[in-house]
Amino acid sequence: MKKILLFSIVVIAGLAIAAYFLFFKEPVFKATNGYLVNLNNKGVIIEGYDPVAYFTDNKPLKGSEQFTANYEGATYWFASAEHAELFKKDPKKYAPQYGAFCGYAVSIGKLRPVDPLIYQIEDGRLILQHTQEAYDLFNKDLKESTAKADTNWPVIVSDHVGKPVQYDKPAQPTASSR
Repeated sequence: MKKILLFSIVVIAGLAIAAYFLFFKEPVFKATNGYLVNLNNKGVIIEGYDPVAYFTDNKPLKGSEQFTANYEGATYWFASAEHAELFKKDPKKYAPQYGAFCGYAVSIGKLRPVDPLIYQIEDGRLILQHTQEAYDLFNKDLKESTAKADTNWPVIVSDHVGKPVQYDKPAQPTASSR
């Protein structure tokens, strides 16, 4: 009886640990070669969404492993060969700002993941956000938020290059942001 109970506890603990690593633990990755980019476990940016589609189709489209390009330490997937070629001709035009980390988080000096479906194109720049709340906070004063993110980004990159990188804890809204 004790063996069955002990075995059951070990199995449950093992399953709990596996679930934590699969579903709750945020990734740790390394910023290298001077680039800090938000990649999945395959080294793909924007969770495989096509960055060109945000501009040409005015919506996010999932890319394919069949159409790829590498830029600044990240692999990009595209919905078509045409989109891949457009990107290769002018990657700075289509690459997401702030390494595909949340624009709002960067504006307050943090790193957070993104939801590829929450985005905007501001002054020809693709800016992704983590949540709708982050989008709303960023857009309360869009020009100021963008300026802060632009100022913070080089500092964040220099602080993380060559070191293990983990997402920061979610920001807590301040009384002035409510």
